[in-house]
Amino acid sequence: MISNSSKTVVLGMARTPFGKLGGALAPLSATTLGAVALTAAIERSKIDPTEIEHVTFGEVLQAGVGQNPARQVLFKSGLAKTVTADTVNKVCASGLLAVVNGMRSINAGASSVVAAGGMESMSNAPYLLRDARWGYRFGDGTVVDAMIFDGLWDQYFPMTMATQGSKVANELGLTREEQDIFALQSHRRAAAAHAAGHFADEIVGVKVASKAKDKVVVERLPRQGKVRVPVAVGGSTSVWDHEPSEEFTLDYASFAPFITGEHPHTLVDRDEAVRAESSIEALAKLKPLERDGTVTAGNAPGVNDGAAALILADAGYADERGYKALATIVEHTTVAWDSPYISLTPAMAARKLLDRTGLSTNDIHVWEINEAFSAVAITSGRRLGLEDGFINQYGGAVAMGHPIGASGGRILTTLINQLRKRGGGYGVATICSGGGQGDAVLVRVE
Repeated sequence: MISNSSKTVVLGMARTPFGKLGGALAPLSATTLGAVALTAAIERSKIDPTEIEHVTFGEVLQAGVGQNPARQVLFKSGLAKTVTADTVNKVCASGLLAVVNGMRSINAGASSVVAAGGMESMSNAPYLLRDARWGYRFGDGTVVDAMIFDGLWDQYFPMTMATQGSKVANELGLTREEQDIFALQSHRRAAAAHAAGHFADEIVGVKVASKAKDKVVVERLPRQGKVRVPVAVGGSTSVWDHEPSEEFTLDYASFAPFITGEHPHTLVDRDEAVRAESSIEALAKLKPLERDGTVTAGNAPGVNDGAAALILADAGYADERGYKALATIVEHTTVAWDSPYISLTPAMAARKLLDRTGLSTNDIHVWEINEAFSAVAITSGRRLGLEDGFINQYGGAVAMGHPIGASGGRILTTLINQLRKRGGGYGVATICSGGGQGDAVLVRVE
């Protein structure tokens, strides 16, 4: 019953390390992080950047980032002006849904090559003066944290998702000890994966320039894409005959976030938040986020910066040109439930995915369940009947971090990485998102 209708394969993938709030990646904007991941994914895929027709990127905290952040990413990456772009916001599932939208476009025959992924710079989320447009006539004003309000705040039951996570964990009977043990495992696995070099096929090191704002030091500028006229209208290409004025001709070398040569910089080549020295004793000392709660800063992910990108292509197109497929994106499902109960939705989406494809949990070789909190991964894993310890073999968001727009792309990249290292098989990446939704993607590696 497995669907063989998907024609979408992955040709390349890359992610930045994930940085801490105010950490080494904080000087870089979300779109620059996206460009770092995208240029690395293009280089690894071996394709000519001119072949990319569309770019779709997830981002949640878009206030102050500028028009259509995905379009900014493609220009920063050196792609041509004829490449189209859209930006996806499904909270934590944004990066995953961007890949799914790319798959849909390819499967429908609308595109042959799509770049997809997610990005977030939570460090650069602005504060908002929501009432300032019409003036403050009397009394105090409120400064609103866009990171919390747009990314971490439930609009239906007004509180942070961390507060909800704590309340739901209590309701579901998850103990503090269970969550701390899971968090410790996440850190140890991520640290071991870094030490063993398992992330080499995922992470691209980032040389953050020390004295140039929002710049990354590279050995060479990325290859530039060439303009492609997408269609001949009325049998003539004359409608496309136009050259911009000198004023409106983009100078890529000055616009790009990349600089070459000798510049002082900080190299970031591993996830900043991973703590190899973490211990149960240290985790147990942390105060819960809620009185009588069990969720702490230690068994929940941090607030982070990072990006992930994948190059997707039609399988026939890739085969004709001799490109190596890393994986096939087979199927996707999505669900919605009560807003505070995000702990349940990854399992719901995964179960719907298995039912649709006729697979059982025993047919899935690798599972990635995003660690929005330890409680989310524990609850979803158990509801799927998975043994404790079977999911997230390279660690997860509790250790690596959770830059919300990027995490969906990250778990999919890590899933494919693991499948390739084990010699193939089926994998599922599943994630919850604010507002009570869940998404799951089935991947196959030959």
